[in-house]
Amino acid sequence: MTDFTAPYDYVVSQKAVGKWKVRRNILIALYIIFPIAFLVLIMATNLGWFGFFIPVTEFMLIFFTLRYVKIDYEYVVESGYLTFSIVQNAFNHRIRKKKMNLNLRSATVIAPKTAEYEGKIAEFAPEIEYNALSCEDAEDRYFALYKDDKGKRCAFYFEATEKMLKICRYYHSDTVVTKVAH
Repeated sequence: MTDFTAPYDYVVSQKAVGKWKVRRNILIALYIIFPIAFLVLIMATNLGWFGFFIPVTEFMLIFFTLRYVKIDYEYVVESGYLTFSIVQNAFNHRIRKKKMNLNLRSATVIAPKTAEYEGKIAEFAPEIEYNALSCEDAEDRYFALYKDDKGKRCAFYFEATEKMLKICRYYHSDTVVTKVAH
C-alpha cells in the first residue's frame, strides 16, 4: 500500500547529450587551455613566481563553472502538490532553484508522452514548458498539462515511476497509467 501522505521525491540527472554535451566539452577544453595560456603568459613576462596561481585559479575556474553542466531535476510530491526544482551540483555544493509548483488535482491531463497523446499537448498549446527529462528520448516520459496561478497554460515533462503514477492517479483520477521501468 502506498502512503500518499508521505512526501515523495525523485531526482533525475541530466545526461550529456545534445547541447549539454557541447557545453561539457567546451568546459573541458577551457580547463585544458586555461593553464597553458597562463604558463605562456608567465614565460612571456618572466614572472615565474606567478606559477603558484595556476592550480589555485584552475580550481576556482572548475568550482564556479562545473555546476552549470552537472544538473539534476528534482520533483517532490507532498499532499497533492508537485514541486519541481533544478539542482546544480559542484563539489557537494548544491544550489536548488524552485521552478514551479503544481496542484495535481488541478491538472488538465497527466499522460505518457507518446504519439497517442502528443495531440493533447498541441491542442493545449502550452505557453510555458518545464522539462525534467534526463534526455529527449528518455524512457517513461510523461507530461502534465495545467494552468498556473496567473492563468498561463503550462506543460511539465517528467520521467515517471510506478509510485509517482500511483500518487498522480490518487490526486488526479484521469491520469493515464502505463507500465514503467522504475
